[in-house]
Amino acid sequence: AFLNEKKISVNDASNLQESVILTGSPPNPRSIAPTLRSINELMPKARTIRMLGSAAIMLAAVAAGRSAAYFEPDLNAWDSAAGVLLVQEAGGKVTDLEGNPWKLTTRALCATNGKMHSDLLDVTMAVKCTGMDPP
Repeated sequence: AFLNEKKISVNDASNLQESVILTGSPPNPRSIAPTLRSINELMPKARTIRMLGSAAIMLAAVAAGRSAAYFEPDLNAWDSAAGVLLVQEAGGKVTDLEGNPWKLTTRALCATNGKMHSDLLDVTMAVKCTGMDPP
């Protein structure tokens, strides 16, 4: 992946404490609760957490090394597919929020630089942020 004709790559943050983590503000009440549980658990552990308002922009930020990670429990393919490719091409890792390989039907997404992927998944799984809450 390239930005202004220069190859981009993910950053080298190796743990949550060094990581700027991005997440979304989902419109569905069943996905807001798991997101907020994760934010609550991550706040004291991460460098900072930010919301930029667009899955595509947040995935591009991970790919360009401006952030170490992005997660969200409920996305559609049209929100994530292009950004997932950017992250993968830039050397990052993308899975669902349980660590399974990302595929076009994946809704619960975790994209990272790869170095702190399991640390982030440990937190999201511990607070049951692996998808939408049941109705």
